[in-house]
Amino acid sequence: MRITNFSEDIIMKLRMLVMSVLAGLSLNHLSGFSGVLAQQNSPAIDNLYHIAMNGIEIVVDGELEDWSDAKWVYLSVDHPLQAYLDANDAEGKMPTSPSDGSAWFAMKMDDDHVYFGLRVRDDVPILAGEAAGAALYAYDHLSVFLGLYDLGSDAYSSPHLDLLNVTTDVHLIHPSTSESIYTGSTYRINSDNDNSDQTLGPDYHLGVRAIAHDGVSVTGDQVNQHNFGYVDASIANTTASIQSWSDGEGYNLEWKVPFASLAGKIANSTGDYSDFEWPSFSPEDGMTISFDIEVGDADEAGENMNTEYLRLGTSSNLANYSSRFGFRAKIIDMANNPMNTPRWTYPIDYKSEQNIVLDADLSDWNDAFFWGMSQDHPLFTEIQGIPQSPEDFSGYIAMKMDDQHLYVAVRVRDEGTPMIQTLDTPNLAFNYDHVSVYLGLYDISDIPSNPHVEGPGEFYMFRERFAGTDTARTDTILSNRTYRIKPGIDNTSTTRGADYQMLLRALPYGIEPVEPEEYNGAYVDTTIYKGTEAVADYTLDEQGYIMEWKVPFESLAGEISKGQNPLPGNYRGIQWPLFLPENGVTISFDADLTDRDERDGARGMNRFLRMGDLPALWRDSKSYKMRGQIVQTRAKVGVSIDEDYTQNIRPYDLKLGQNYPNPFNPSTQIEFYLPNSVELSLDVYNLIGQKVATITDGFYQSGIHTVTFDASVLSSGVYVYTLKTSDQMHSRKLTLIK
Repeated sequence: MRITNFSEDIIMKLRMLVMSVLAGLSLNHLSGFSGVLAQQNSPAIDNLYHIAMNGIEIVVDGELEDWSDAKWVYLSVDHPLQAYLDANDAEGKMPTSPSDGSAWFAMKMDDDHVYFGLRVRDDVPILAGEAAGAALYAYDHLSVFLGLYDLGSDAYSSPHLDLLNVTTDVHLIHPSTSESIYTGSTYRINSDNDNSDQTLGPDYHLGVRAIAHDGVSVTGDQVNQHNFGYVDASIANTTASIQSWSDGEGYNLEWKVPFASLAGKIANSTGDYSDFEWPSFSPEDGMTISFDIEVGDADEAGENMNTEYLRLGTSSNLANYSSRFGFRAKIIDMANNPMNTPRWTYPIDYKSEQNIVLDADLSDWNDAFFWGMSQDHPLFTEIQGIPQSPEDFSGYIAMKMDDQHLYVAVRVRDEGTPMIQTLDTPNLAFNYDHVSVYLGLYDISDIPSNPHVEGPGEFYMFRERFAGTDTARTDTILSNRTYRIKPGIDNTSTTRGADYQMLLRALPYGIEPVEPEEYNGAYVDTTIYKGTEAVADYTLDEQGYIMEWKVPFESLAGEISKGQNPLPGNYRGIQWPLFLPENGVTISFDADLTDRDERDGARGMNRFLRMGDLPALWRDSKSYKMRGQIVQTRAKVGVSIDEDYTQNIRPYDLKLGQNYPNPFNPSTQIEFYLPNSVELSLDVYNLIGQKVATITDGFYQSGIHTVTFDASVLSSGVYVYTLKTSDQMHSRKLTLIK
């Protein structure tokens, strides 16, 4: 069934969206059109990436040790918010696995240069073949998309939102002839050279091919023959070093680009841009720029070449649409911000009320920052054991908060034995696959790290003796760890608040979680997290798992220690403080993912991937390495679909909504939005990839459409419905219950 399209005035409003659009990441897997899509100040778009400026000096030699102050971001097909997650979607567009293609990316600056670091795992790295100019784009390469201007505090994406199908009023102005030039892209130069009042400064598409440079840094023509810009010109005076791994399974890349080489007349002398003067960029502390990257992976040259892509954001066609750059980066001058080293800074999305549904579907986490973990991190530190490959063990973790709860989400690839299902006592849950979260629930905005620096045994905790005895008397408890509770309970001046270790075991809970005492634990030897909820399920290919965990702050407060008969435990009688999140608070924390492939339960067999790089978190809160910056965002409640589209959805993005109702029996409705009129098909697949129904196909006009799916002939279960056009594919899950 087809419903009336958008009215013309709504379409016009969509096309005229400019700075007022609260545009976020262009996600294909959404949590409903009227849900939270692109929130102002969301960590997904605001200060998501921090650029270390004037930090450790970079030597361009293919070695990455001098990038220890940079924030490394992990790109792989396993990212929970990638545009193509399922096998059907990934074919021909993304690598098939982390070993087929995955990467770690970082960016730094000094006053005169921008630096790019890349570490790529690729089973067919640095493909040979002669090419030049734009043809380099077909080979292994790094493309960087930069908006070199300050977005300021009021804009949350690239301001260049003009559509390519608009053939009037969107032109560059030739500096000599004043003629209008239709550019074929949303890139801008400066306000003097185009007729859009949205222009803040120049957008760039920079690229460098991954081609071996004999293990040494090279400059001049050698590099310039293997780099390119969207203005069809090589970028002068860049320096690059690209080195293959010793095992031949990947490469390291460093690239240094002077800002001066991006200014002046930088275009090909015979091109449309030859007379344009590109403005110079001078980075400053606190600036926020728009950017994105692509890592291109080509495994076979010639007629069969098919370049696969990994992106930071989830929008395609970045080469034409600067409006689709999916990341914001805040420049952090290390001279002015010695405490906020970008490598350790994590933004925690905070709303007064989150809209998280515990269902092992992470599409409602689109405003959270997923921190990647794998052995390929350029500065990987072994805690205990090294995975054989990212397929063997790698993953992502994210954290959110609202006024009452802490939320944790995990997506793990584990091709060994994910989620070993042998139950054990809670205190032995750490012997199996699990996530551990370490929290210092107090503000450390004014200090660089966890304040609890005393070693185990160097402080005491005081408590009432026993119930029914003289309450004026206290016992002195010698602790064997650096955890703190609050002033008045221990005798150290560094105490600011409570430290916690929390543990959630990876078990296939399904929609209804097992009882809390069977899957979580805490360092105070308690499993009584009252109100704790969790869900975990295998990924569709059963080569990993997804977990969501919801912990009430109330369950971390009060008397939370477990009693031990006949006498109470050491922490019995101690009242733990209640934490209330606030915007701008910085907490101390860390987390690790743990993989266990053996089934004997013996200690010492686990392998760890950690956000920080220090051991002994279980006993040493002083070792927490991460700084979690709580960033308050706005929740949208009761927004109509038309209002949501006109305010939050960028007009060129095709959207597929979640079916409603879900679960359903026997029929359900599905909404989708088309930015242009297209031929499409909407099909339903079972979980092994077999098509079981076609809901609709044919030509549809642009706008919102609603169709009804009658599943009377199908059996109960989980299915995937997929919307396909000639160049896009979007999928969601639905549940039929009879």
